[in-house]
Amino acid sequence: MRGGSHSLRLPRTAWFGVFGVLLAGPGCHGNVAAPESSDAGTIFVAFAPDFTGFRLWPSALAVPSPALPPPPGDGVARGDAGSDAGAAADAAVDSGIHTGTLTVYWKQAPPSGSASFPEGTLIVKETDGGDVTTRQVFAMAKRGGDFNPSGAVDWEWFELQNIDDTYVRIIWRGDGPPANEVYGGNPATCNVCHDVARANDYVWSSALDLSNF
Repeated sequence: MRGGSHSLRLPRTAWFGVFGVLLAGPGCHGNVAAPESSDAGTIFVAFAPDFTGFRLWPSALAVPSPALPPPPGDGVARGDAGSDAGAAADAAVDSGIHTGTLTVYWKQAPPSGSASFPEGTLIVKETDGGDVTTRQVFAMAKRGGDFNPSGAVDWEWFELQNIDDTYVRIIWRGDGPPANEVYGGNPATCNVCHDVARANDYVWSSALDLSNF
């Protein structure tokens, strides 16, 4: 990955009592609570440089895994009825808030036989087509430390914006979107939807079904 990594991997005890809120990095809103202290293990805190060059990562169409219950979708078919092209288009539609055809990218695949994704996993979904700076980009990072304990445990959500073909900035991050964001408008949006995918460690995409690794 170009540009290096600026993530933090520190003992959890190093965070306890030091910061009540972690800064989310340049160009983004706050909304990140420090994880609880523990005598063992580390936490992973991703920053914008960790997503640099994400299109070079393994990727696939963002199709919900058929092994999971149906996602909370909007019920809108986007393909041409009765055509092979239409069926393919519908299959590539990610349901729910992520409307339209998207590509999913991932970094640090889980070891074979894993029941969950390892700490430090980064997953990015990006809308297809058009100028890269106008695409919608969402991400999730396996942060650990029991972050987001009442939602998708250990996962942190992000909305990103492409600066160019390589670099991104963070629009928001945390355990859900800020209430004033156009995306969802409900801080519980990410957790409510991804809770349905709990059996796959809260990850929807068929390409990231843990049984595939």
